[in-house]
Amino acid sequence: MSKFQLVDFAAHFQKGFRNHIVRLDELPSLMKSFRHFGCYATYFLFSDELLTYMSAQEEVASVSGYEGKVAAPYLPVDLDHPELTPALLAARRLANFFIEEWRLDPAAWQVYFSGAKGFHIMLDSRLFGRVAPSKYLPALFDSLRRHLAQELPEVLRETVDLSIKDRMRLLRLPNTIHERSKLYKVIVSPDELSRLDAAQIRNLARRPRPLSVTDESGLASRVEVKANALAGQLFERVQRQLRAVRRKPFVYHFHRPADLDRIQFHCAGIEAIWQSHIEPGARNNCAIRLASELRQLGLNATETEHKLVDWNERNAIALSAEELRSVAHSAYQHRFPYRYSCKDPILRRYCPLPDEEACSRYVAANLPRP
Repeated sequence: MSKFQLVDFAAHFQKGFRNHIVRLDELPSLMKSFRHFGCYATYFLFSDELLTYMSAQEEVASVSGYEGKVAAPYLPVDLDHPELTPALLAARRLANFFIEEWRLDPAAWQVYFSGAKGFHIMLDSRLFGRVAPSKYLPALFDSLRRHLAQELPEVLRETVDLSIKDRMRLLRLPNTIHERSKLYKVIVSPDELSRLDAAQIRNLARRPRPLSVTDESGLASRVEVKANALAGQLFERVQRQLRAVRRKPFVYHFHRPADLDRIQFHCAGIEAIWQSHIEPGARNNCAIRLASELRQLGLNATETEHKLVDWNERNAIALSAEELRSVAHSAYQHRFPYRYSCKDPILRRYCPLPDEEACSRYVAANLPRP
């Protein structure tokens, strides 16, 4: 992994915000130079191939659209909820799973309070055995998160942010200040996680906290971590599943709407999201579901991004242009679109229909005609 030592660094007060490619070991000094305020980095690591890709662009050099190989020192699991307590409960359940089922070494994983409405659980990738750099690593990590989400009760699964799957996704850096809450992203011990409530967790974040097993970036481990048998088994199973999918010939047939100004979704939950204001905590999850559905309707990535902008403005969602662009990119980074089923907790939350019979009638009435 020595070739893969580059990240995209972003900061609230940095000109242009992102597209600043730096070495991993430069992050601590950069965080300091921006006074630890609103600092981010990609959690995937890149080789010089990314710089070559950016230099070949005719206009402004950008990381957008890069699909090359990446490496990853950690698998992040992002848990979010506007009330924090559900995210805290989800973090506790996953922590118990890692401790009691996988019996992880304490140095092999860390939990951070994000400084606002959630937690970042960072699993050292060495737990899974040899994780080689690959262009498919983002898809593999996405699948691992989905498997881990199944360890949560259904009511808590919606706290798992599945929109962080693309290779250019930024993650807030430890001991940096959240722009709105003015609290720090801080490390939380398993003991603190198990006994402190949401208010007490927030109180911990009033000041930075020392890191013991990583450097200041939280992305470079200082300790030895051995492979875990159960984690390795899950990794190998997911790898086999993805290989099987990639081997299958697949053609997706779209029924593109005749008029893009009058789109009717055949899923009542998606239609409700399309017509509704979405509160913070669910915005990104709703956006990725809209983007996936728009792709299935035959829209290209640019058209989908425009539709997301329309939805964002029309319903006062308040997602940034960069977030919407990232969501649209995520929905198109794989060969075929992801379809969210009626069992998806987000769609069930917004679906206005009372039962499966009503759903079947709605779908039949709104399916596109060939």
